[in-house]
Amino acid sequence: MSLRLARTASEAYLYLARQPCEHCGATGFEPERSASEVIDGVLARRYSGACPSCGMWREYVFRVPDDASVPVDDGSGFGDATPSELLDPGEWLEIADAMFAQVPDSPVGLTDEQRREAHAALGAGVAALAEVVKFIRPGADSVSPFAFWTERGRRFSLDSRWRFDAERLRGELADARSALAGFAD
Repeated sequence: MSLRLARTASEAYLYLARQPCEHCGATGFEPERSASEVIDGVLARRYSGACPSCGMWREYVFRVPDDASVPVDDGSGFGDATPSELLDPGEWLEIADAMFAQVPDSPVGLTDEQRREAHAALGAGVAALAEVVKFIRPGADSVSPFAFWTERGRRFSLDSRWRFDAERLRGELADARSALAGFAD
C-alpha cells in the first residue's frame, strides 16, 4: 500500500476539509477521530468520521513523518521544505487567494478583533503561497505543468498559467509577508 505523506496535522485537516464526499459531494469534512498505526511497516495516521451533510462514514489514511516526535513544520504551518503530496500547487494557490480575499487593504480603522482575524487570514495565505513556491524546481522559471495532479489544480493552472511564474510567486510571497507585519498586534 502506497500512502501519501501528511507532513503535519494542519496539512491533513486542510486536505480533508476540501475533499468532496463520495456519496453527496459535500465538503467541510472534520474527522471525529484520528489514530496512529503502522501499516506495512510505515507509520500512518487514520482519520475517520461522518460526512457533515449526509452522515456517510468517511476514512482517510496518510503516511506521517518517520519521527513524528520531531516537528517538521518549517514555519509555513503546513510542512517541511518538501512539496506537498496531498495538495498540488494549483490547490495551494487557490487557498492562498481565498485567504487573501478576506484581508482588507489596510489595517487602519480595524478593531483589535478585526485586525487579529485579518492577520490570521493573511498568515494562512502566506503559508499557502509558500507551499506553491516549494513546487518550483531549482533553476526553473515556473512551476512545472507536471506538478499538477488534481483536476482542480490542473484547471487552475490552465486558466492562470502566468500565476505560476517563479519570479512572480516569490515577489507575491515577499509582498504578502511584508503586509503581514502591518496587521500584527
